[in-house]
Amino acid sequence: MVNFYSPKKNKKSAATNSQLIGQRVTVTISHLDHLAQGVSKDHEPLLFVEGVLPNEVVEVEITEHRGKVCHGRLLNIVEASEYRQQPFCPHIDICGGCQTQHCQTDAMLQFKQSAIENLILHTALESNQSAPQPKRVLSKATRGGKNKKLRKFSDKQGEINWQSALHSNPKGYRRKTRLSVDARNPDALKLGFRSKGSNKIFSLQQCPVLNQELEQLIEPLQSLFVKFQTPSNIGHISLLNGDNGVQVSIRTIHTLSQQDRELCTEFAKQNDLQLIIEDKQSSSDLATQADKQLVYGVNSSLSLQIHNDDFVQVNRDVNQQMIKQAVDWLELEKTDVVLDLFCGIGNFSLPIAEQCKTLVGVEGVPKMVQRAQHNASINKLNNCHFIHSDLNSTKLSDDVQMKSCNKVLLDPAREGALAVVKQLAELQPSHILYVSCNPATFARDAAQLIEKNYRLDKLCVMDMFPQTAHTELMALFVPLNKRK
Repeated sequence: MVNFYSPKKNKKSAATNSQLIGQRVTVTISHLDHLAQGVSKDHEPLLFVEGVLPNEVVEVEITEHRGKVCHGRLLNIVEASEYRQQPFCPHIDICGGCQTQHCQTDAMLQFKQSAIENLILHTALESNQSAPQPKRVLSKATRGGKNKKLRKFSDKQGEINWQSALHSNPKGYRRKTRLSVDARNPDALKLGFRSKGSNKIFSLQQCPVLNQELEQLIEPLQSLFVKFQTPSNIGHISLLNGDNGVQVSIRTIHTLSQQDRELCTEFAKQNDLQLIIEDKQSSSDLATQADKQLVYGVNSSLSLQIHNDDFVQVNRDVNQQMIKQAVDWLELEKTDVVLDLFCGIGNFSLPIAEQCKTLVGVEGVPKMVQRAQHNASINKLNNCHFIHSDLNSTKLSDDVQMKSCNKVLLDPAREGALAVVKQLAELQPSHILYVSCNPATFARDAAQLIEKNYRLDKLCVMDMFPQTAHTELMALFVPLNKRK
């Protein structure tokens, strides 16, 4: 076949020059997608809008048009949903953090569940084995059309068995956050978050989703940095609340002056916290609590030691519920050998190890492997073995310890675990428990497991970040021939 050259179309230019840009339309929102964006099916092209709810009639300005998809900006609510509420945060109009405060929490959980079910069905039906990411445009099946593959999927999988969502108090739940600093104008220093749709920092006064110990540090930190000789040296500030105290980490661009370091030391003493200064070369503890190691409990009997740069689940209540449910769904027995992939510092590993014969944890970051092993040691668990391995390239069946496991838990990052999932069926585990922080990559990976004759046995939404569009999932897969 002869191939003729044709120049590629400039998609950016096409989007910019679309005649739809700037148009104002009144539409009905049919449902939310997995990013909590409203979708209007009766608009052509398909229209996505933030800040709206299902069944609302809204006036929208078209801001972007690419192919079969448009995005719009909400101008006016003509007919409001019964689930709409007044946001409680004073920064809601400028902060880019909490996108769903306009909706009652219980209703938003149901909307998210419906969106994820559509996403899973779409990806399972239309998945392309060679594509690393699932398509974002909804298929005919989810837009009300007919698709013969739907019957085949239903014959193999059946309906999704949704379990009750895991959730917590929608306020005061965050035990970890990061604040940015804008000190270009020393007379108007700003400490806060990024503005919505912008890199600009706004000055934070309060944050109702932070727990009290962290929220009450906002104003004292602002007062501290105003006194600095060179506040422009500050990059960002991380706040972490453990079960036994608070840690503040100040990341600096350049080494702080002795005067500024002394101000930090005094601040730590006055507020009874651990303060760490980090620069490009090293970090140093300036607080009176230098010998204190922060910990957080994963259940009633186990606690993990944490460092300032560790990944920590920000929602303590949901994390503990999540761990308990994972242990229950795995149906652990004293003879089980469990493989914990992407194990981190042992958040799931240690509670599982309490109830099985052997726990094999695998993590790609060497220092996390060391900390996980240390956490097992201080909790007197001697049946844990932690391995450093790049799970994007590891062949699981080549490792003696991994291939001996009969149950698997995986908790990957947002990129998902496609390379791992393609291999799991070779180990023939009786239970595969998948914890996901990205519904899109989960749907892609779930399609692979279903293709390998595993059934999605249970699924639940975990509201780790109330008031946001972010959704986490827990799913249990079992062999197709396993009795329900």
